[in-house]
Amino acid sequence: RGAKMIQYALDAGRLELGPVASGSGSHEKIAMTTVASDNIVQEMIGGDMKEQGMPRFLGEIMATVIRSVGPKGVSFARYSLDYHLLRNYLHVIDFWGEDGRKLVPAYAKVIVEKYLKMDDSFRSLVESVRSKRR
Repeated sequence: RGAKMIQYALDAGRLELGPVASGSGSHEKIAMTTVASDNIVQEMIGGDMKEQGMPRFLGEIMATVIRSVGPKGVSFARYSLDYHLLRNYLHVIDFWGEDGRKLVPAYAKVIVEKYLKMDDSFRSLVESVRSKRR
């Protein structure tokens, strides 16, 4: 059914397909590093919220470095999705406890489970959020 919809849109000139998206670089480590340093996550686990971010010129330098060595293209998109899904998962656990897992969509659970299996620091963050609720 979806293939027919795409074909109709192509035939009607309402859709153009470009080259296959690509990317480079690993996204998992930077996603986890970003989650662990996120102010919202730090507050969830009882850490200090930073009142002020880093100076603008340092932020610009960091952005330049991350752009040059970080994930690119589709890998950057995966990083962004993973980061937001993991942070939101921690919020759900923080706000609703284990019952909140029922609210997490299946596709997000797959990503969360991947990080729970492969990343000790994410498991530690989840445990910190859970223990705060007890």
